[in-house]
Amino acid sequence: MRVLRNLTRQELDYYTSQPTAKKLNERIKRDGVTVPARNAEKLDMFSTAEDEVDISSAGYELQQANKEKKANEKTAKPRIDFSVSRQGDSNKFVISFGNAAMVSRAVKQGYIELEGQRIDLSDDVKKQLLATSKQIQDMKKGVSLHNFLLHEAANARQNSDAMKEANDKMSRAMQTASRIMHGRKVSPADEKELMEFNKDLYAMAKSAAALEQHRCKRDDKEDKKISADNEEARAREAEPKNYSVEEMPMPDVETQMTVSLDGEVGEVTPSFTPQTVPFTP
Repeated sequence: MRVLRNLTRQELDYYTSQPTAKKLNERIKRDGVTVPARNAEKLDMFSTAEDEVDISSAGYELQQANKEKKANEKTAKPRIDFSVSRQGDSNKFVISFGNAAMVSRAVKQGYIELEGQRIDLSDDVKKQLLATSKQIQDMKKGVSLHNFLLHEAANARQNSDAMKEANDKMSRAMQTASRIMHGRKVSPADEKELMEFNKDLYAMAKSAAALEQHRCKRDDKEDKKISADNEEARAREAEPKNYSVEEMPMPDVETQMTVSLDGEVGEVTPSFTPQTVPFTP
């Protein structure tokens, strides 16, 4: 077996950055040292002997750095963010956790650090913190669901109005086409609406009106009334519609607990009432 000795850090980084081991194999063939293999007859499944491999100082430093990095990752403390406010001039503080993840980390760790002191969390305090955090999360989920339903209802009203307007427009266009076919008078707005709705139907109606014009006389007053009604309908449709919804504001609440630093050792008062906001989903 051929091995390389005294490989520098730069050379090691260069070879490990290559996509294949071609250059490393060429270097081994050129500068490698032959190491005699052990006698295979002396090896058996119960052997406890270990092979030894020489590595450079740079390789050893890299190996140790990787071990230290893994060890630090295992022993690193979870990051716990919270805000602190003092109660008046007393030595009591209110601890506020911004979200459920911070509460969970604090409970898992079993303590927090405040003013340079370690504050241990009893089992009772842990239960109350988790219960309050869950209550706030359920409240926020309820508000989110409520706001979602508001938007869904607004979308449903918008779709319903759009379908009704489309049906009304088609009904007016068919009525206008029928009136034109029978020689009735229609307003320019009605005629334009028919032409935009269906050009073929408009052309057919105009052709039929030319044949019917010399035989029929219609009531202008009734035609004007129909056109006026259509004009009012179009005016109503043109009016801006408000489909906005008034969302319920997300409750601005936090999980809290009271900490006293009057003694030499900080302690947590387990009896407190979690801050809540009334909500009806």
